[in-house]
Amino acid sequence: MTHGIHSHTDIGRMREENQDSMGTRVLADDFTFLVVADGMGGYAGGSVASSLVTSTMLSELANVTVDAFRENPQLFLRTAILSANAAVNKEARANHELKDMGSTVVAGAVINDHAYIAHVGDSRAYLLRDGFIRQITEDHTVVQDLVRAGYVNPEDAVYHPSSGILTRCLGQMDMPDPTFAEVIQLLPGDRILCCSDGLSGMLEDDEIAEVIFHETPEDAVNLLVNLGNEAGGFDNITVVLFSFGDLPEAARNWPIRVGTPLYRESLMPRTIDEPTVPFKFATRDKAKLHDTMAMGTASGDPSRSGERMAWLWPILIGLAIISIGLFVWYFIGTGS
Repeated sequence: MTHGIHSHTDIGRMREENQDSMGTRVLADDFTFLVVADGMGGYAGGSVASSLVTSTMLSELANVTVDAFRENPQLFLRTAILSANAAVNKEARANHELKDMGSTVVAGAVINDHAYIAHVGDSRAYLLRDGFIRQITEDHTVVQDLVRAGYVNPEDAVYHPSSGILTRCLGQMDMPDPTFAEVIQLLPGDRILCCSDGLSGMLEDDEIAEVIFHETPEDAVNLLVNLGNEAGGFDNITVVLFSFGDLPEAARNWPIRVGTPLYRESLMPRTIDEPTVPFKFATRDKAKLHDTMAMGTASGDPSRSGERMAWLWPILIGLAIISIGLFVWYFIGTGS
């Protein structure tokens, strides 16, 4: 059975710089590694963060034997992602201009006929099988927390004002462990797609599936990027597609269906994280994608919180003086 991996990344139509990054490695005939990262944090910061994520994870890959990786793939993915988080934090502390940078990540290892997926943020992984497309990863966003709690319908989530606010990203000192999907046993013809939200935010899942099932893998990744740009191209677009064998000829006639997300089958309860920074705001009905201000620093340097609070002290002192004056006037002035 032949396997393949195809990828494509593009700056999109609204950005001045491509702040996405990706990496792939074929370690053996039955062993493939792939990673997509979507950076954020202002001009230059996003590209530095995403590049650090992919380069750090690929370096971790080079420092472990294939046999060790095979023995415990999830342990390696966890170690590599946490190392990437540490690398982003270190660079953010060393360079004040990059203090608010961060990145998402979705990474996968396919070993024999099993796929291991981990992620942080809203970069996604999908499983495509027999005409169905199913989302593997659950976005770490405020709106997805609202969907899980029943306050927002899933079909409305993409248009919600909080759809781009991340609850988890690399570049947080206290970032929890990455989220792992259930191990997927692959069948001949399966496809694993990893992408940034520049694709998933521009195209519906069934549009993505139609391209992948009806085109060759090489043509599919290019066409997906082109369609994302035609839909607006509000963000950078990155696509990595892993093919587990060839699709049958009948695939062109399969009806395209969106299946239940895989994460719903193994949903583990967890607390809703407070929105953290940096984050992005994106809607498909806007003519332009706007970056929002950071709600904190990615580096977590406590000294910077004092700098951000410095402007409050004159106000507090002024209020204290006014309060004392009123107290003296009321109890002394009126008493006389």
